[in-house]
Amino acid sequence: MWTTTFVLTLLFFLIQLGTGFSILTIASTKFIKACRLTKAQFVVLGFTVGASTTGILLGLLSLFVNDMWLQFAAMLALSGFGLAWSWPNWRPSSGETGAVATWCILALPIALLTWWWSFGAFSSFPYGDIGADVHWMKTAQEYADSGVINPYAAQSYVDLRSALAGSLAGTLGLDLLRFSWTYRFFSILFFLLASYAFVQGIYSTSQRKWIAFFFAAAGNAVVLMTNGSLAVASSVVFLGVLMSNSERDAHDLSTRSVLLLTVIAGATLLLAFAFNNNTLVLALLMAGLLVVRSLSNTGKYAGLAFLGWIWPATLLLAHRGSFLFVPTVLASWLLYLAIVRMISAWPSASVAALRFLSFALPLIIGGIVVCVAGMRFGYIPQMSANDTFSSITGLILGRRIEGGEELFLGSGPQVATIELGRAMGPLFTICITLGVAWWSMTRPVFRGPSGAIGPQSEGFVTLAWSWIAGCGLMLAVLSGFPFLYRISTIIMSLFTITAAETFCQLLIDFNPSRYRRVLVAAAVTLLATVLVVLVYAFAWRADLPFARYQAFLRPTEIAGIVLLTILALSTLARSRRIYVYGLVGVVGLGVAVDKIGLSGIVRSYSYGALPDRTAVVSHYNADDLEVARWLRDNLRKGIILSDPYTMGIVQAVTGAPAAYLFSNLDTVNEAVAKRTKSVVRTMLQPAEGRQRLEDACSLIAPLVGAINSETFFQMRRADALGGMMRSVRTVTAPLPETAQPSSDAGASVSPELSGEEAKSTIQNILEAGDNAWNLVAIITPRTIAWTHLAADQRLSYFPPVEPIEPAIIDGLRTGPFPVLFSNRQAAVVRIPCSR
Repeated sequence: MWTTTFVLTLLFFLIQLGTGFSILTIASTKFIKACRLTKAQFVVLGFTVGASTTGILLGLLSLFVNDMWLQFAAMLALSGFGLAWSWPNWRPSSGETGAVATWCILALPIALLTWWWSFGAFSSFPYGDIGADVHWMKTAQEYADSGVINPYAAQSYVDLRSALAGSLAGTLGLDLLRFSWTYRFFSILFFLLASYAFVQGIYSTSQRKWIAFFFAAAGNAVVLMTNGSLAVASSVVFLGVLMSNSERDAHDLSTRSVLLLTVIAGATLLLAFAFNNNTLVLALLMAGLLVVRSLSNTGKYAGLAFLGWIWPATLLLAHRGSFLFVPTVLASWLLYLAIVRMISAWPSASVAALRFLSFALPLIIGGIVVCVAGMRFGYIPQMSANDTFSSITGLILGRRIEGGEELFLGSGPQVATIELGRAMGPLFTICITLGVAWWSMTRPVFRGPSGAIGPQSEGFVTLAWSWIAGCGLMLAVLSGFPFLYRISTIIMSLFTITAAETFCQLLIDFNPSRYRRVLVAAAVTLLATVLVVLVYAFAWRADLPFARYQAFLRPTEIAGIVLLTILALSTLARSRRIYVYGLVGVVGLGVAVDKIGLSGIVRSYSYGALPDRTAVVSHYNADDLEVARWLRDNLRKGIILSDPYTMGIVQAVTGAPAAYLFSNLDTVNEAVAKRTKSVVRTMLQPAEGRQRLEDACSLIAPLVGAINSETFFQMRRADALGGMMRSVRTVTAPLPETAQPSSDAGASVSPELSGEEAKSTIQNILEAGDNAWNLVAIITPRTIAWTHLAADQRLSYFPPVEPIEPAIIDGLRTGPFPVLFSNRQAAVVRIPCSR
């Protein structure tokens, strides 16, 4: 079964890659040469195009073709055409066999290790952390069962997993729970390919390229391919492509070309923002490819159109966060061009200014982090700039930052500091800062009579650019602007170049004595080992929130330290090659162990303290799975009502619709949550049966009467084309008072209705006869606990261990709500308001 899942996961990636290649064939193949794309960069671009395009095309096909096998066959044919047609552009040549082999030797074990510390060590099939996967799994299972993709399921983008995974589940029997495991491993391999494609744009020399890739792979913090992570990874590759197309000599730089490319990219962002629809952005992308084809005879302008139009449109198609990623990449690239100009203008004060920034920016960042820590522990009063930020978000997004909403949850310096720390890690941060300080004190910039940089400092521009750009972006992130921390991957990529350049200039570019080799290897190994042991390997106090998470990773950390010591001994060899490889391995493995240890700490931030006797990080257990599987086998037309944690696993397994929407498992609109809690409490109260039913129906009628469009489409299959053409930016508005569907799950709930009004409303929505749907409530100890929470409180991420009280089951059985199924921890009851 796992072999089948592994093969189907590989097929999943190949279909998306081939679909992207098919779209790119609209443009002439000359654009690859015009833009100096490497084969790895071309593959990353093709997959980024194909990931979202596959979902859009399957959605359109499902509107006109009822047979899922025909839909799947059409996508298979399209992707096969793309793979075959583009074969000369992406197949490795005979001279690249060694590079491919080297990449595999490095990437495969690193990917397996990354998969283990990020997911495998904390999971035990079928239990694992699928909290973030609930929505796409629900959509995929719904598509597998119905043959129609729900166009209202994507809140702001076309999820790159739901459509194709649902197609594979409905045709070839892909198990979505198993797929969520193998998909993570392939995701990590893709991110490692993106890292290699990025460093190809920075370095043309083989040694620096592979060192930078190894550091990037070992420190990779992106472990699951979502639309957002795909967009930011492709943005990093886009930066590498821009760098490879930039002449390193300032005299060869064309100001006109730079301005034209920037203007084209800005116009693309504005057009996509105005279109406000994924299908229209795909049309914008295809129009750009046609323009590139028409300009194929003028390579210069074709390249500008491709870089300024195609890649930004591709990123915007993947995720709306690209409205942030694209300007960040362009700003980083323009800074590089400015630094090249500054260095070429010698003699001037430019180098002194760069050195000042290199020291000043880290000090400012350190001061902000200290202030954040002081606020976190109560030594400094809390400060908020949300009012200032709201003026910006109100202008751009039409929304202010309000408590409880997603914008509020993603804002603030504390959130930004934690997310940056999660992406980078303390060992990497400390070591790179010390390395830059060491380089600044020991490596002056040499110039000839003309002012040109001498060979002894030929990497000065790259190092100064990557360090200043990374620190500048980090300073911007620490401002706390909502979700600006999502550019952490771009910052980490810049610092990886800094680390590689510093490492090469200090430890490789000259031939040190054997005594110096021993000293350097001993110092690096001792620093890495001490930091790992003190910070990660052994918790000083057993009552720390992250102490029990560390137990999952401790064997891996100890094995890493042992391997670190072995690699350090290899640096004593007389062979310079072995010394270099050993030292690179010591640094890279130290970064990897840093990520492993950090993984245990950040889980306490994400999930809270691990309960006693808990061996798996999961929000569901065997009883939850039993309920979900029973519902899938016995109740296909049921609208689920429960707490969001229980609904999450039920929807993921069954594809069933819910009475309300939620973003994260613990993020529900306050008004909707209050109404839902009241319904559950009313069902459980010790009142006369008929009165309990009337009270519950009067409370649930406004919720059902304003049912979200995702659920309404699943029930009626209404206005599918309108769903695909809808806006991706939602605006909060009051729910209609009539029984009409609404696409906004975050709106307020109308007042209670009378008994007859409630019954009429519910009957109108649920219909009767063969098309009748049932309201089904799932009551668990977690659901009961959720109903007693205040608005600012959250449930534990982990499922309860205590059984549901027998008195609750008995009270339900003797009441007006038929109990359809029950087990140790749950009761499934029907709410017969429409009867």
